[in-house]
Amino acid sequence: MTRHLGTSTRNRLRAWAVAAASLLALGSATAVAPPAGAEVAALTCTVNVQLSFSPSLTAVQTTASVVAVASLSNCLSPDGSHPHLAGGTASPVSGTVTSLGGIPCNLLLTITGSGTIEWSPGDERTAFDFTVRTNVLDGTVQLTTWQTAGTLAGTTSQTVGVANPNLDCLLNGLSGLAVPVALTTFL
Repeated sequence: MTRHLGTSTRNRLRAWAVAAASLLALGSATAVAPPAGAEVAALTCTVNVQLSFSPSLTAVQTTASVVAVASLSNCLSPDGSHPHLAGGTASPVSGTVTSLGGIPCNLLLTITGSGTIEWSPGDERTAFDFTVRTNVLDGTVQLTTWQTAGTLAGTTSQTVGVANPNLDCLLNGLSGLAVPVALTTFL
Protein backbone atom coordinates (compact mmCIF):
# COMPACT_ATOMS: atom_id res chain seq x y z
CA MET A 1 0.00 0.00 0.00
CA THR A 2 1.45 3.28 -1.12
CA ARG A 3 1.03 6.20 1.18
CA HIS A 4 0.83 9.71 -0.26
CA LEU A 5 2.20 12.66 1.63
CA GLY A 6 -0.23 15.47 2.26
CA THR A 7 0.38 18.95 0.86
CA SER A 8 1.40 20.39 4.24
CA THR A 9 3.91 17.58 4.83
CA ARG A 10 5.42 18.08 1.35
CA ASN A 11 5.68 21.83 1.99
CA ARG A 12 7.43 21.22 5.32
CA LEU A 13 9.90 18.80 3.72
CA ARG A 14 10.54 21.28 0.92
CA ALA A 15 11.15 24.08 3.50
CA TRP A 16 13.59 21.84 5.40
CA ALA A 17 15.44 21.02 2.18
CA VAL A 18 15.74 24.71 1.28
CA ALA A 19 16.96 25.53 4.80
CA ALA A 20 19.54 22.72 4.71
CA ALA A 21 20.79 23.81 1.29
CA SER A 22 21.04 27.41 2.51
CA LEU A 23 23.08 26.33 5.54
CA LEU A 24 25.40 24.26 3.36
CA ALA A 25 25.88 27.18 0.98
CA LEU A 26 26.50 29.57 3.88
CA GLY A 27 28.98 27.16 5.45
CA SER A 28 30.93 26.81 2.24
CA ALA A 29 30.92 30.59 1.73
CA THR A 30 32.52 31.17 5.10
CA ALA A 31 35.23 28.61 4.42
CA VAL A 32 36.51 30.41 1.33
CA ALA A 33 40.12 31.58 1.62
CA PRO A 34 40.81 35.33 1.55
CA PRO A 35 41.71 36.81 -1.82
CA ALA A 36 45.34 36.47 -2.88
CA GLY A 37 45.81 40.26 -2.68
CA ALA A 38 44.47 40.55 0.89
CA GLU A 39 46.66 42.74 3.08
CA VAL A 40 48.38 41.12 6.05
CA ALA A 41 48.72 43.24 9.19
CA ALA A 42 52.11 44.77 9.92
CA LEU A 43 51.35 44.74 13.65
CA THR A 44 48.51 43.85 16.02
CA CYS A 45 48.44 44.90 19.70
CA THR A 46 46.15 44.89 22.68
CA VAL A 47 45.44 48.51 23.61
CA ASN A 48 44.06 50.29 26.68
CA VAL A 49 43.03 53.94 26.17
CA GLN A 50 42.07 56.66 28.66
CA LEU A 51 40.73 59.98 27.30
CA SER A 52 40.27 63.03 29.58
CA PHE A 53 38.25 66.12 28.56
CA SER A 54 38.80 69.64 29.86
CA PRO A 55 36.40 71.24 30.59
CA SER A 56 33.80 68.51 31.01
CA LEU A 57 31.24 68.32 28.23
CA THR A 58 27.72 69.39 29.17
CA ALA A 59 24.56 70.37 27.29
CA VAL A 60 26.00 73.89 26.84
CA GLN A 61 29.75 73.08 26.80
CA THR A 62 29.99 71.07 23.57
CA THR A 63 33.74 71.29 22.83
CA ALA A 64 36.77 70.60 24.96
CA SER A 65 40.46 69.76 24.86
CA VAL A 66 41.47 66.11 24.99
CA VAL A 67 44.49 64.54 26.66
CA ALA A 68 44.89 60.80 26.21
CA VAL A 69 47.18 57.99 27.26
CA ALA A 70 47.26 54.59 25.58
CA SER A 71 49.26 51.52 26.38
CA LEU A 72 49.93 48.88 23.75
CA SER A 73 50.92 45.34 24.74
CA ASN A 74 51.08 41.78 23.41
CA CYS A 75 52.12 43.04 19.97
CA LEU A 76 52.58 40.55 17.13
CA SER A 77 53.78 41.14 13.58
CA PRO A 78 51.77 38.83 11.25
CA ASP A 79 53.70 39.96 8.16
CA GLY A 80 57.07 39.66 9.99
CA SER A 81 58.05 43.30 9.39
CA HIS A 82 58.19 44.36 13.08
CA PRO A 83 58.81 41.27 15.24
CA HIS A 84 60.89 43.32 17.72
CA LEU A 85 57.99 45.59 18.79
CA ALA A 86 56.48 44.09 21.96
CA GLY A 87 54.45 47.09 23.15
CA GLY A 88 54.52 50.81 23.68
CA THR A 89 52.98 53.90 25.20
CA ALA A 90 51.19 56.67 23.34
CA SER A 91 51.81 59.86 25.27
CA PRO A 92 51.42 62.77 24.99
CA VAL A 93 48.31 62.55 22.87
CA SER A 94 46.16 65.64 22.52
CA GLY A 95 43.27 66.97 20.50
CA THR A 96 39.73 68.26 20.63
CA VAL A 97 36.35 66.67 21.30
CA THR A 98 32.98 67.83 20.04
CA SER A 99 29.70 66.60 21.45
CA LEU A 100 27.26 66.21 18.58
CA GLY A 101 24.17 65.91 20.74
CA GLY A 102 22.64 68.02 23.45
CA ILE A 103 23.49 65.43 26.10
CA PRO A 104 27.18 64.39 26.02
CA CYS A 105 26.55 61.31 28.18
CA ASN A 106 24.85 59.78 25.14
CA LEU A 107 28.43 59.51 23.74
CA LEU A 108 27.60 61.04 20.38
CA LEU A 109 31.11 62.46 19.96
CA THR A 110 33.89 63.11 17.48
CA ILE A 111 37.46 63.35 18.76
CA THR A 112 40.50 64.33 16.67
CA GLY A 113 44.15 64.88 17.49
CA SER A 114 47.72 63.65 17.25
CA GLY A 115 50.35 61.94 19.34
CA THR A 116 53.46 59.78 19.48
CA ILE A 117 53.96 56.11 20.35
CA GLU A 118 57.21 55.18 22.09
CA TRP A 119 57.82 51.50 21.32
CA SER A 120 59.48 48.97 23.57
CA PRO A 121 61.96 47.49 23.64
CA GLY A 122 64.19 50.06 22.02
CA ASP A 123 63.91 53.70 21.18
CA GLU A 124 61.64 53.69 18.12
CA ARG A 125 58.80 56.19 17.79
CA THR A 126 55.72 56.63 15.63
CA ALA A 127 53.94 59.97 15.11
CA PHE A 128 50.23 59.68 14.30
CA ASP A 129 46.99 61.58 13.73
CA PHE A 130 43.73 60.10 14.97
CA THR A 131 39.94 60.29 14.84
CA VAL A 132 37.57 58.67 17.32
CA ARG A 133 33.94 58.13 16.42
CA THR A 134 31.31 56.67 18.72
CA ASN A 135 28.43 54.35 17.95
CA VAL A 136 25.62 55.07 20.38
CA LEU A 137 23.63 52.06 19.20
CA ASP A 138 26.10 49.53 20.61
CA GLY A 139 28.24 51.67 22.94
CA THR A 140 31.47 51.20 21.02
CA VAL A 141 34.14 53.60 19.86
CA GLN A 142 36.15 53.31 16.67
CA LEU A 143 39.66 54.75 16.76
CA THR A 144 41.40 55.25 13.43
CA THR A 145 45.04 56.38 13.29
CA TRP A 146 47.24 57.42 10.41
CA GLN A 147 50.96 56.94 11.10
CA THR A 148 52.69 60.05 9.74
CA ALA A 149 56.37 59.53 10.69
CA GLY A 150 58.77 57.03 12.22
CA THR A 151 58.23 53.30 12.61
CA LEU A 152 55.07 52.15 10.78
CA ALA A 153 54.86 55.45 8.83
CA GLY A 154 52.30 55.19 6.05
CA THR A 155 50.13 52.62 7.83
CA THR A 156 46.67 53.07 9.28
CA SER A 157 45.23 51.34 12.32
CA GLN A 158 41.73 50.43 13.35
CA THR A 159 40.60 49.84 16.93
CA VAL A 160 37.06 49.09 18.10
CA GLY A 161 36.29 48.86 21.80
CA VAL A 162 33.62 49.47 24.40
CA ALA A 163 33.39 53.07 25.67
CA ASN A 164 33.10 53.59 29.44
CA PRO A 165 32.25 57.20 30.40
CA ASN A 166 32.97 58.63 33.86
CA LEU A 167 30.41 57.31 36.35
CA ASP A 168 29.17 60.78 37.42
CA CYS A 169 28.55 61.92 33.84
CA LEU A 170 24.86 62.71 34.27
CA LEU A 171 25.58 64.94 37.29
CA ASN A 172 28.91 66.54 36.37
CA GLY A 173 29.25 66.23 32.60
CA LEU A 174 31.43 63.98 30.48
CA SER A 175 35.00 64.35 31.75
CA GLY A 176 36.47 61.26 30.14
CA LEU A 177 36.18 57.91 28.41
CA ALA A 178 38.03 54.68 29.01
CA VAL A 179 38.43 51.90 26.46
CA PRO A 180 39.90 49.23 28.75
CA VAL A 181 40.76 46.43 26.33
CA ALA A 182 40.67 46.43 22.56
CA LEU A 183 42.67 45.07 19.65
CA THR A 184 44.36 47.43 17.24
CA THR A 185 45.62 46.41 13.81
CA PHE A 186 48.17 48.36 11.78
CA LEU A 187 47.84 47.86 8.01
